[in-house]
Amino acid sequence: MILPHQLIKGLLGSVILNYEQNSVRENGYDLRVCGEYYYEVLGGAELPSKKSEIKSIKFGESAVLDPLKTYLFESCEEFNMPSDLAALLTLKSTMARNGFIAPPTVIDAGYRGKITVAVTSLYKSSIRKNSSTHHVVFMRLEEPTEKTYNGQYQYGKVI
Repeated sequence: MILPHQLIKGLLGSVILNYEQNSVRENGYDLRVCGEYYYEVLGGAELPSKKSEIKSIKFGESAVLDPLKTYLFESCEEFNMPSDLAALLTLKSTMARNGFIAPPTVIDAGYRGKITVAVTSLYKSSIRKNSSTHHVVFMRLEEPTEKTYNGQYQYGKVI
């Protein structure tokens, strides 16, 4: 079941930390980007053994994005996902209509920490700090999973 507005409001303070009350939508939550830095993905990955190189950029009032480059941003929010809840992150339609693309991603049951999102800009653009970039859709599992997330990105590792 996808959670509606009233059930998402009940997650504030326990599952969703550092939240913005106005970010709770009809059937989702609008994720904001923050952090002291954002990161340009430079490439060079040889997966699974070698990750891409990244360059740290100070995140002032806004992040400047060059065309056809991918950037990583840290969410303002932190998540404490219980064993019976997962979420799907998709790019907000406003972002897509303005020339940004981003892969969808999943927040698994058991995940703890901030989320790192990848955004590619098709044009020279900027994103203001604290802007909502992604829509988070929460899904209640039919029963708690016996295997919760305990992977390498637990607690918000960038790459």
